[in-house]
Amino acid sequence: MIQENDVKQHALKGARRALLIHKLSMKFLSLMKKVVIAAVVVFLFVWIFGTNYSFVFKRRVVGEVVAVERVDINGVAVVTGNTQQINPQVFSFSVGIKDKKSGEIFMASSEDRQWAAVTKGNCVIAAYFPYPPWNLSKANTNHNARLMRNFVNCEQLVDDDSIWEKLRFFFLMN
Repeated sequence: MIQENDVKQHALKGARRALLIHKLSMKFLSLMKKVVIAAVVVFLFVWIFGTNYSFVFKRRVVGEVVAVERVDINGVAVVTGNTQQINPQVFSFSVGIKDKKSGEIFMASSEDRQWAAVTKGNCVIAAYFPYPPWNLSKANTNHNARLMRNFVNCEQLVDDDSIWEKLRFFFLMN
């Protein structure tokens, strides 16, 4: 009788232990699933913003053009490769815009051919694309200026700050 009771208690302890191990393993698996999902979400977030930093953090500059000059291409081959394509540096411009609100002059280079139609004194809306901060040699500078709208003078400019305009700018819709 004592042996039978010992066997039952031992079996009961084993069952309790197995149940406890099962509960702990389920908690561990649930926790690991949450950690893996969180890690994947963080990785995707960092990857998307890291690779598209310039697009996500572009700056809207509205103001008068103080300088727009074609970059001197002496020493750059105009035709490259066997396909006879024109080197995009032929269409490089140096652009400076005085912000209408702050008075700060924003500068960038651009390979956008639209800048050829802009003259000093025009009023423009432009998108400036910054270098990412981890590019230490070029941090806090802009590598591209995209012309969004061009006006002869700033009196013609209607600067709309609506949500629709902000969405249009974010997706670079003219």
